[in-house]
Amino acid sequence: MNIFKQLYRSLYSPKDIASYRFQGIGKTILYVFLLVLVSILPAAYNLAIFSSSAIEESISAVESELPSFSIEDGALVSDSQEPVTVRKEYLTFVMDSTGSISLSELSAANDAVALLKDEFALVIAGQVQSYPYSMLDGLEADNEEIVSFLETLDSLKGIILFVFILILYLFSAGMTFIKVSIFALIARLFANALFTKLPYRQAWRITAYSITLSTIFFTVMEMLNTFVPASFFLDWIVTSIVLYLTIKEMPKKKKT
Repeated sequence: MNIFKQLYRSLYSPKDIASYRFQGIGKTILYVFLLVLVSILPAAYNLAIFSSSAIEESISAVESELPSFSIEDGALVSDSQEPVTVRKEYLTFVMDSTGSISLSELSAANDAVALLKDEFALVIAGQVQSYPYSMLDGLEADNEEIVSFLETLDSLKGIILFVFILILYLFSAGMTFIKVSIFALIARLFANALFTKLPYRQAWRITAYSITLSTIFFTVMEMLNTFVPASFFLDWIVTSIVLYLTIKEMPKKKKT
């Protein structure tokens, strides 16, 4: 059966999933890779949109909206006598050469870039990471040099984005294979409880297809930017139910 038909039928048919236990392991592994690819599409899309917009907003802010500044001897130097904040669609930019803004204050911004007196700070989803200018020995830069760096980054964003998405894909694939391996053990427990013969290799195959419903559900929710409470437990419950129903479709052991 076509792998895409298998994906579709795995959304609603435990009987079909049960029949896949006899197919080759290679096709099952390929199916897992396909499922992982589908699952990361929303994250990859959001990453592409955010990175492109963030670089463009950074160039605009540094070039024309933030006061002139320079980084000299590990410190930010500017004629501005007070902190400057520039809010964009995706990022908030903060420049403070006076030293009046603390790192804890930055956490109020969801996503932000901050040039502080002695350090550079990056805020992602309210989590602040700071890097002292002194980390880069001999660092000297001003508006023009930073804009030039950002433009270079913009020209390379396709390559950088590809690398990040590849890392995301490989990490997600690794976690999915671990998940399938764990649930295959649970499938064996279900099989014993239902007096059904199910070797581990077959349990692994049906588990790979049993995670389809929960994977597609959470992918759609992510596409819609919809928060699902207790998603981890919901994922495990749905997968367990599909596994149980699948094993019920298999013939029971013959009584002796």
